[in-house]
Amino acid sequence: MYMIDFSHIQARLQKPISKASNERSALIEPFVTKLNNSRIAGGYKPYTAGFVASKMSHHKTEDLHAHYKMLDSSKNFCALWHWYNVPKKKPVEK
Repeated sequence: MYMIDFSHIQARLQKPISKASNERSALIEPFVTKLNNSRIAGGYKPYTAGFVASKMSHHKTEDLHAHYKMLDSSKNFCALWHWYNVPKKKPVEK
């Protein structure tokens, strides 16, 4: 009786661990994961990586790791992320 080995097929069927194509997108992935875990738990639609990246476009690539550590050490990651990354409305001067 012959044993058939399918390990070569399983390797091709596995999903890629990361979709990051450059350093910046690799650094933004943890933000997306952390934000989406909270949003899914709250019953909201998850953010796309492009949305998160566009909101964080004002941060330099070399500062993203420190920014993540600061948010991760806070009590509420998502609230603080929105505070730092979503623009505030400026008061209208009369």
